[in-house]
Amino acid sequence: MRQTLLIILFLICGICANAQRTFIVIAGINDYIEPSVNDLRCCEADADSYYALMSKKKDAVIHIFKGRNATKQNILSTLQAVCRQAGSNDAVVFFFSGHGYPGGFCPVDMRSKATGLSYAEMQTAFKQCKARRKMVFADACFSGGLRKDKSSAVNEARNGDVMFFLSSRTNETSQEIPGGRNGQFTRFLIRGLGGGADADRNRTITAKELYNFVHQGVAYATAEKQHPVMWGNFNNTMPIVVWQK
Repeated sequence: MRQTLLIILFLICGICANAQRTFIVIAGINDYIEPSVNDLRCCEADADSYYALMSKKKDAVIHIFKGRNATKQNILSTLQAVCRQAGSNDAVVFFFSGHGYPGGFCPVDMRSKATGLSYAEMQTAFKQCKARRKMVFADACFSGGLRKDKSSAVNEARNGDVMFFLSSRTNETSQEIPGGRNGQFTRFLIRGLGGGADADRNRTITAKELYNFVHQGVAYATAEKQHPVMWGNFNNTMPIVVWQK
């Protein structure tokens, strides 16, 4: 009997160790501390919309920062913590909605490029992470600037094992829905992750499926003024989200 119980306990521990979790860090900022930075309208609602969708996943561990709480320290330290915590079977996701600059994102307390949240800093955190699936989604103007930055740190971010899905090209702004709740990128991202991008109806949204759905939707909705970009060294069939059957 004792041997049987030990075997059962071993099997349970093995299942728990291999259980998949999705660690998610979310940041949304409408009003910036620096007076010279213009305020936004939909970014905190973008964060709420993404949170509402992903909280439906039973395996999700979510941290959300909005407004004055979305400081560089809060965002980066939390991202570093979840990267250390995640195992190889887990996924780590960072969602950001707010201002961007060529090379990174603007936390609420950003006053200069030196105090921004750079791609290089994010990549440093991700390098310490054992998770096989690491993703960044950003609804931010000029976020596609990653494409043209030639610095070694940014090149490492671009060519590393993190998937960056960014709302616009280098020279484009990220548009909001006129009179609506969300940015155009977040609008189609939520639709896509919620099932709209599931072309083969297998309840698994792959990187290619999500890109095709969001890119086509945003380009059409903005009359070709905004084009999302996806970067990183990852497989097109990588599961972005898996919904239980």
